Amino acid sequence: MYRIRATYLPRAGMQFDLEYYFRVHVPLARQTTAGRLNIRSMEVESNAVLLTDATAKRAPCVLSLSFDSMEDVDAFRRLLLSQDVDALRADVSRYTNCDLEWTLSSVQEV
Repeated sequence: MYRIRATYLPRAGMQFDLEYYFRVHVPLARQTTAGRLNIRSMEVESNAVLLTDATAKRAPCVLSLSFDSMEDVDAFRRLLLSQDVDALRADVSRYTNCDLEWTLSSVQEV
């Protein structure tokens, strides 16, 4: 299995409107990907803090997408680089001032 993570990087003066993200951006993302991608699961982590220092800034939100095959990952990559996601890109500034970092990893159950 493969996991793609979209991590909103913490910064000074960080703003993130989680209510808007779930109400507007997530449905827009689901609409954009419907019928185009084989996403095994989609999860959102929010409001992460260090267990040892709750005052340290951490990513306000991380989207995790799981895929069964590299072909599915490649389909996502093609969509991410296309103009078909322009509306999603334009929407980001409406809920955050954080930069977005996309990463890919392989996942193995242990």
